[in-house]
Amino acid sequence: MRFRQFILLLLATPCLGAEDRDDMLRFDNGDQLHGRFTGMGAGPSVLWKRDDISDEVKFDSADLRQIVLRGGRPATALTSLSHIGTINGDRIPGIIRTLDDKHVTIETEFAGMLEFPRDQVGLLAPNPLGGRVLYNGPFDASEWRNISYEHPEGLPEEKEDAKPDDNFPRWEFSGSAWYWQNENIGSALVRKTGMPDRAILQFDLAWKNRLSMAIAFHSDFTRPAADKDEAQQNQANLAGQPASLPSLFGNSYVIQLYANYVRLFRTSFDEEGRPRMDPVQTANGNMRLGESGNARIELRANRLTGEIVLFIDGEFVIQWSELNLGGGVPAADGYAGKGNGFGFVVQAENSPARISEVVVAEWNGMPDAARSLQVDDADIVLLNNGTDRFAGKVTELRDGKLKLESRYGDFAFPMEDVAEVRFAKSRLAEKQEDASASLKVRLYPMGRISGQPLGGDDKHLRIINAAAGEMNMRLDSAVMLELHSTDSFLDDWDTDF
Repeated sequence: MRFRQFILLLLATPCLGAEDRDDMLRFDNGDQLHGRFTGMGAGPSVLWKRDDISDEVKFDSADLRQIVLRGGRPATALTSLSHIGTINGDRIPGIIRTLDDKHVTIETEFAGMLEFPRDQVGLLAPNPLGGRVLYNGPFDASEWRNISYEHPEGLPEEKEDAKPDDNFPRWEFSGSAWYWQNENIGSALVRKTGMPDRAILQFDLAWKNRLSMAIAFHSDFTRPAADKDEAQQNQANLAGQPASLPSLFGNSYVIQLYANYVRLFRTSFDEEGRPRMDPVQTANGNMRLGESGNARIELRANRLTGEIVLFIDGEFVIQWSELNLGGGVPAADGYAGKGNGFGFVVQAENSPARISEVVVAEWNGMPDAARSLQVDDADIVLLNNGTDRFAGKVTELRDGKLKLESRYGDFAFPMEDVAEVRFAKSRLAEKQEDASASLKVRLYPMGRISGQPLGGDDKHLRIINAAAGEMNMRLDSAVMLELHSTDSFLDDWDTDF
């Protein structure tokens, strides 16, 4: 009881250095506390400072959910996207130096040389995604906007004393995810910049009841001026109708994603300012997503060549080509997406959704992924050109050459030519359950490392990783410490916890 009263006292006390309160604690009950993370102690416990509290405060990590560092921004971002993937879901950023039948060694920017048992590593990604990571989040709600037809630059702040119907339905930010939990259809969640001409957009999507999500990309959010009557009519059509999508996203592409099928549209306006939704003709992809669930969605789009590809959970679903536009659209009009933004809108009532783990990166045009060919008894090597892939047994990595034995001969690939390696499932160890005292460290622009905390200060953290053992991590590239992850139905979907 005294612990709870102390928390309430801290939350009620204004922070004198408000402009400097860069770190944030999130408690399991939904409370938030700004201040400065100063380290971890025995227990484990979290050490915390505030300008208006003279003594350092200690919190039991069992009562905490997350620590967001520096508002979700790194002190120093990692310079390389090269990483390995372990069987427990970790993505360890680092340059892959050696591999044999027993170990994989990587050189990291945050913990020096690390060695992993070979059977704990399911993925090598020396050149992932094909280019630079331009965005990874969400960690900061201010980088996103809720928009509607009436408020294309962002919805007004909610009024605490307003009636429930007076506040426009919107996405809610919690921890490191955006949630849509309204019974009705309402605003779109968008970022208006950040997508290059050749882009990869990845995100985790979770949903309940039924999946009905519109995903816009390469959007410019422009629309013609409309008189009041037309604006009112468009607003009346906003409730999830296809005609509303051009008014939200402008000249754009929009994928409508359902549980069993997917459709792609070009959105625009005709010469008289009327919204247009032109379907891109293609065969339906093979999808079985169910009424409720979660999936890793990946879109690859190349404005320069017209290629658009959809992957779900690493598996190829469908590809469109806009090189020869049909459907009455002159080829000279070219690629429909004229902007650099993207966004999401739920298109059905009573359809809760969650968006998290968003990554935007440059794409080198590689149309495939090694995971789409992952098998039980063979290693798969995918080269950077996106078309050449080889199956066999990876035997060694030394002096920058990856060696593969296959039925067609032996190969030695320079690592700079390798995009991904997926190891045979039959050669991997069984996944072990995480210890109850484990945490996850999220790095920027990419990476996640789990382990049991041993201690540390505001610059370093010592953990025991299940695969690599004890490591002393620098935290300058860390943006979040997840102290209490849960699969609880309530905690995952109630943003107030």
